[in-house]
Amino acid sequence: MQGGHPTSLALIVQNAPYQNREARADVDMALAAVALDFAIRVYFQGSSVVQLVDRRNLSDALLPKGYRAWAALPELGDVRIFAERQWLDFCREQKLELLLPVEALGAAEFRRSWRSCNHVMVL
Repeated sequence: MQGGHPTSLALIVQNAPYQNREARADVDMALAAVALDFAIRVYFQGSSVVQLVDRRNLSDALLPKGYRAWAALPELGDVRIFAERQWLDFCREQKLELLLPVEALGAAEFRRSWRSCNHVMVL
């Protein structure tokens, strides 16, 4: 890091559950970036937030266990997790508990937030 300012990376996760055969591909990118001291901002777009469903509901959602690795990110560095407000509302209505705290953003806030990062990667 130069001048003590962290380099930020927005990871925009668009993969809906079942879309990617390798459950850990997206989270591995996030883990690598945290290891390189990036300030990570993960944005779950649309139904991709269902990847964060807690283990006790994992089989109900028919998701592989690799998705639980997202929960480790905040302990490893400067990480914030975001999702679209309507999808977080859906998870609450369906009583789907998430693995970690997720900040809700409206559509305009979602775009404005990830654009404030130094780098952006769409997964």
